[in-house]
Amino acid sequence: MGALLLYILKSTICLILFYLGFKALLSNDTFFRFNRWVLLGGIGICMLLPVIKIQTSEPLLIQQPIIHLEKMIAGEETVAIHLPDNNSGVDITPVTGPARMIDWGQIIALLYWAGVVFCLMTTLLSFRKMFVLIRSGRKLQQGRYTLIIVPSCVSPFSWGRYIILSEEDYEKYPDEILTHEMMHLKSHHSIDLLFMECILWLHWFNPAIWLLKRELKDIHEYQADKGVLTLGIDATKYQLLLVKKAVGSSLYTLANSFNHSKIKKRITMMLKGKSNNWARLKLLLLVPVGLIVLNAFARPEVNRQLETLVQSKDKETPPEEQQDMKSFFKTELDSYMKKVEPQTRFEPDEIIAFMKKNTEPKDLFINAKGDVLLNNDFANYKEKEQFLTKLQDLFEKSKKPVSFYFLIDINTPEELLRPFYTW
Repeated sequence: MGALLLYILKSTICLILFYLGFKALLSNDTFFRFNRWVLLGGIGICMLLPVIKIQTSEPLLIQQPIIHLEKMIAGEETVAIHLPDNNSGVDITPVTGPARMIDWGQIIALLYWAGVVFCLMTTLLSFRKMFVLIRSGRKLQQGRYTLIIVPSCVSPFSWGRYIILSEEDYEKYPDEILTHEMMHLKSHHSIDLLFMECILWLHWFNPAIWLLKRELKDIHEYQADKGVLTLGIDATKYQLLLVKKAVGSSLYTLANSFNHSKIKKRITMMLKGKSNNWARLKLLLLVPVGLIVLNAFARPEVNRQLETLVQSKDKETPPEEQQDMKSFFKTELDSYMKKVEPQTRFEPDEIIAFMKKNTEPKDLFINAKGDVLLNNDFANYKEKEQFLTKLQDLFEKSKKPVSFYFLIDINTPEELLRPFYTW
């Protein structure tokens, strides 16, 4: 669940940034077909970006918020440790917050899945109402499409190969309404809406996806209106019909309704001159946003992390020996991971998850005065034999291989650390 939640949060960030960019750059242009594909393609890319794994040679500042977010989702806790000035004793104060009587992670998961189920049920209900109406109406074949005429007062709409309208609309406005709905069907707009519904099931809580769906439906209407006028329907008569039919709302979330809202904007778009072709280049302004997001989701490459772990700070260690140490460490770790869990990949996220699951983590903390905590117990590392004995005890008592998290105070002098690098 943690991996899914992290993916949803990352894709949410992408969708919000994409909506803001699309709204600012392209929503008022008259490149309706171009805007449609940009919007659909942009949403698809937003859903793919979080799963693209990119590595950077060095940790970047922009990566830190996402890294902290991953740690929160993984449930990692921080511990603050205070060492007194003298060596007579150790005062350890874990900072874990108040005891949790409620598992908020499970509650959030339940709420999320409840929202997914609700949206799915809403979609299924819309399907049911739509097909009950289709089955109850009078059917007339119109070429590749089927016209469904119903006696009740219903807002005209289309779905798949069906066009549904009332007897009254069929008698009074057959040309305008049928032409409009046929434009929707020729452009396969119902497939767009089905795609958006699938995204909504995952992102029901995200306002950006609802706004993007509204933008997409607006584009559908602009395309259909343009097609109607291109076929010679009188513009004034058609616009008056839009105003007259702009009451009520559609109950079918997957259908294109003739009396779609924003009538003023639709009429404005009909009267608006064609946008300059160069305006399409504004799309390029979204490329830097995508690159920034990719860098934020990237992780430092494994080689760099391992180099930080094993490269000695002792300047006397020859570089070729340091390289041998790194290669040995990488080879041994990779071999152990493949032996225990062959499906695990040698990547930062999976290495961390593997270590948590298959090893017993121990802390080795050194402060600026040289005081040492070994697994929350004071240890005098200056007495080499005694310190190594403590390490041996930890290994013998552990049921799994031991992994050490080496924590060093930023002000710790180099000479206090030298023994750890030379043993």
